[in-house]
Amino acid sequence: MNLVETQILNDLAGHLYNFLPGSGNNNFSFPIAAAKVGVAEYWPGGTKGPALLRLLEGTLDAQRHRFCPLILAVVKYSMPWRAGRGEPLTVGEIDELNALLLRLQFKIPELHEPAFREALAGKPKTPAPSTKPKNDPAAMDALARDLIAISDLEPTPRGFALEKFLTEAFALFSLAPPRIIPSNR
Repeated sequence: MNLVETQILNDLAGHLYNFLPGSGNNNFSFPIAAAKVGVAEYWPGGTKGPALLRLLEGTLDAQRHRFCPLILAVVKYSMPWRAGRGEPLTVGEIDELNALLLRLQFKIPELHEPAFREALAGKPKTPAPSTKPKNDPAAMDALARDLIAISDLEPTPRGFALEKFLTEAFALFSLAPPRIIPSNR
C-alpha cells in the first residue's frame, strides 16, 4: 500500500467513524459489518478509530475484492442504526464517501442510485463556487496534462481518472457535473 492510499484510508476512517459503533451493539457495528463480508480478522478490537483504520487497511491490502462489499455493509448497517439514534445518514455524507472512494479508484454503483440518494436525509451538497478564474491558464494547463496522463492508464483506472478529470474540469468552469440517468436496457 502506498502513502497516498494510506492517507486516503485515514481520511476514510475519519469519515466513517460515526457511521457505526465499534462494539456494544449486537445488531449493528463495524465488527458485524466486517464479519458479514468475510474480513472480520482485520478488526483488531480496542479503540474504534485505530481499529477502523486497521480494518480498512487490512481489507484493501489483503482482500481488495472485498473492500467495496465492506463499505456497502457499513452503509447498510449504518442506516437503521443512525435512524434509531435520530441521526439519519445524509446525502452529504454519502457524497463525501463517494469522493473518498473515487480517490481510491473505486465507485460503488449502489451509492449513486437516485432512489437510494432521494431516501436519505438532507440535500445534496452543491459544489462550492470555483475560486479559480475561468481563464486560469495554469489550471487549464494542469487539466491538459492530466488528460494526457489518463490516456496511458489501463481501462478501469482510466475510467475513474476520467471521471475525476471531468469533475475538475466542470469545477474550473463553475459548471455542475451532469446527472447520470441509468438506461433501461
